[in-house]
Amino acid sequence: MKMKRLRSSIRFKLTVATLVPLITAIAVCWLVGVSLITTRFYSQAQQSVETNLNSAHEILLGEMARLSDIIRLTGQTAELAQAMSATEKSPLPPPLQLILHNERLSFLTLVDRYGFVRYRAGNPSFTGDSKKKEKLISDALKGVVANGIMLLSAEQAAVENPLLPQQINIPTKQTPHARPYSRRAENRGMFLVAAAPVLAHDGSVSGVLYGGVLMNGDNWLVDRITKVVFERGERLDSSGTAGTATLFLDDIRIATTVLDNNGKRAIGSMMSAEVYDFISRGKKWIGKAFVLDRHNIAAYEPLRDYRGSVVGALYVGVPEQPYKQLHFQINLVLSAVLIFVTLIGVGLSAWFSRRLSLPIKALEEEVRRIAAGEKLPDITVDSNDEIASLADEFNIMKHRLAAREQENLNLNRTLEQKVLERTTQLEETGRELLNAQQELAQAERLAGIGMLASGVAHEINNPLAIIRGNAELLQLSVKPDQSEPDELETILRQVGRIDRIVKNLRSFSRGGLQVVSRFSLAELLDSILDQIGHQMPVEQYRIDRGYRDKILAIEGDEDQLRQVFTNLILNGLQSMTAGGVLALDTACDGTGQYVSVSITDSGCGIRPDSLAKLFTPFFTTKPGGTGLGLAVSYGIIKDHGGEIKVSSEDRQGSVFTVILPLRQTKTN
Repeated sequence: MKMKRLRSSIRFKLTVATLVPLITAIAVCWLVGVSLITTRFYSQAQQSVETNLNSAHEILLGEMARLSDIIRLTGQTAELAQAMSATEKSPLPPPLQLILHNERLSFLTLVDRYGFVRYRAGNPSFTGDSKKKEKLISDALKGVVANGIMLLSAEQAAVENPLLPQQINIPTKQTPHARPYSRRAENRGMFLVAAAPVLAHDGSVSGVLYGGVLMNGDNWLVDRITKVVFERGERLDSSGTAGTATLFLDDIRIATTVLDNNGKRAIGSMMSAEVYDFISRGKKWIGKAFVLDRHNIAAYEPLRDYRGSVVGALYVGVPEQPYKQLHFQINLVLSAVLIFVTLIGVGLSAWFSRRLSLPIKALEEEVRRIAAGEKLPDITVDSNDEIASLADEFNIMKHRLAAREQENLNLNRTLEQKVLERTTQLEETGRELLNAQQELAQAERLAGIGMLASGVAHEINNPLAIIRGNAELLQLSVKPDQSEPDELETILRQVGRIDRIVKNLRSFSRGGLQVVSRFSLAELLDSILDQIGHQMPVEQYRIDRGYRDKILAIEGDEDQLRQVFTNLILNGLQSMTAGGVLALDTACDGTGQYVSVSITDSGCGIRPDSLAKLFTPFFTTKPGGTGLGLAVSYGIIKDHGGEIKVSSEDRQGSVFTVILPLRQTKTN
């Protein structure tokens, strides 16, 4: 006998159907909310400590700059220059010892132009040793001010100042989560150092003055970082809730505002092994880290010495516990709100399910009687909602089913077509957005490098003029009956090459300085091709001038555009080492607002991995190239409101297309 299946009431089903999505949505909201809060908290904390680390780095650079200014200004004194110009046995000016003490320097030493020590303010009795192998000294002997970080052993420090070894020594302390360390004390010193040339009266380098400040056990830098970054007073916070800063030598704290359990600075304690693994490989650490005896939200930056080796780290961080407490409180409030909303939802669901179930029960009774074969009038339900409409539609449902199915099919097709159209539009919009992002990134990169190029060109120009002038004086001093030295010719040739590079740097950084005029594009290209033979032989090339029958006049800076097209034509010719065909053509677009100039060569082509970097400054595929030609051309065309496109295959030649507006809407 077939068992009768148990049925549940419509009211129960409506209640469950309402509550299940509600509770599910609330549970999902709770999970997403907790996840977002957690992620946001720690992301915000990491961004904050990273910003603090950048500020600490700037403070460290500021101290290096201050030390450099002290050394540079001291080296420029007339007394020091006069003493260096005199004999080695002449007395040196005593103010060096006064500067050593007044400026809180650990050592201050004077070296002659041969690299031998002439005087030590911290150890006057020890002189004559050579410092020429020190990169810091050798760079300063070239006439530049150099600064950085340097590690000195106790023996090396004692030579500079006999008082330093006892200041350097730091006993190490075993620290949880740190790597095993067998040495009981750190006997190396970390110094901020700077060196500046001492110039003679004729402007030549007669020596070098260099000095340094010991960082071991000297907390003035970390105290200043803590005060500036975390806005704390002079008194350290022993509650463990404030931000801290530390200077590491390798993984040992040599200066810190981190306090141990006794309320003293934790100098000699060690960095966690996990963080040290990153720092020793020259990588930053931003995130949660174990600091001394608790977890902190920390940021570590590797410190490199003047030669580029990782010698320590700079740290800033805040305790994790305050963030965890605030995170717990917010999660608790969120949970309470969601529970309250759930309770309200349960009550409303029960009330609505009861109201909805009454007309549905009436409809069920009428349908059951019709199914039993009773002759009844049309089904009617005493309500003014969708259930009453359902009763009306039930009477004619079978007659309209076929028509409704066809309508549904047409509707689905229409929706699919609309979805396809929207998808196509989104893909096109995405491509346009990607192109805009790439152009913006390229523009930002070129702008930043342009500023750097301007500074480099300015700094190189003065010493370059001195080198050129001295070389020409040497050339004039050669007697008529003597042959000119090959080295002198090499110097002048290389000075000329540097001068061309500096001009390219200036041209690259100048950007936007246009003298707009109207000129014929065909005449400009003819002029360039007629004069190109002065720069390289063109007998082995065939040049196709397809633009000659097209009369096009454009507005722009004629000299800048001449530079662009000359550069592209030379590149095309130089890519065809065994000869070939160079084709130039012009065309107007359909709107009559833009003109395109195409330069096609049959040369060696460009590898796919080089196409993306082609307009990047200092990137070149030519031996002896500067890598600035295409970058300068790119900037000029962008300033004219145009663009450069390139298509190429390896060993198949290249096509450079320059698109320019016929009229300029603004002038610079």
